[in-house]
Amino acid sequence: MSLTFRWLGVAGVELKAAGQVLAIDPFFTRPSIMNMLGPVSPDPSLAAEKLPECNVMLVTHSHYDHLLDVPEVLHHTGAVAYGSPNTCGLLRVLGVPEAQANEVHIGNTLSQGAFKVEVIRGQHSPSPLGWIFNSELRPGLQAPLRVWDYRMDTCLGYCITAMGMRVLICAAEPQPAQVLFAVAQESKKYYLRLFKGVQPSIFIPIHWDNFTRPLSKPLRRFIRPGRLQLRELTLLAQKTIPGVNVIIPDIFREYTLGK
Repeated sequence: MSLTFRWLGVAGVELKAAGQVLAIDPFFTRPSIMNMLGPVSPDPSLAAEKLPECNVMLVTHSHYDHLLDVPEVLHHTGAVAYGSPNTCGLLRVLGVPEAQANEVHIGNTLSQGAFKVEVIRGQHSPSPLGWIFNSELRPGLQAPLRVWDYRMDTCLGYCITAMGMRVLICAAEPQPAQVLFAVAQESKKYYLRLFKGVQPSIFIPIHWDNFTRPLSKPLRRFIRPGRLQLRELTLLAQKTIPGVNVIIPDIFREYTLGK
């Protein structure tokens, strides 16, 4: 048996082990900037096509580009989701049964079949629009929601152990792991601290694509002024971590991480 992954686009990751599927932050609908001016709703058929099976769902935070499609995946798979209070609150507003939305906090540990999960502090970049998107949920929310209704209370990271491998996702602080998934477009200082503390054998940058373009169009890289670009990040990882395998994944392609 092996541990495999698929990059689902944006921050989405699927891990498979022992016939079970764990997903993080699947996001497929990708409303355009114009569509974001009104209410946004997930595309059920797209979610079912791109992530047909799931047992466990982890959500790092409750912004729309991490949470919009989660209710549809939970609906058609019956998976159990874990996330922050805002995440669970939004899932309930969107019709997800209480039994499928479980609140977790930093320091919690989960055991879900082949996957052992430690909830850790996550990394999220400061934003000039933080005053809109980072706060308590607006009272009286009803579906359909607007993008600014998807507000973040806290950002979670996860350390996942499966098939004898440790996988670190969206970590604010380093800890040893064989596989590191990290959001691209962060500062060089952050990556240096992460690379030196984690010392992964495999590094996979995610959340580097323009998430306002539909999946029907070719991916384009998302550029943030003053932050490392994907090529610079790859070179930094190779320089800092001797022998590291940097994987810039093709969307929806399955990769084997270990036996």
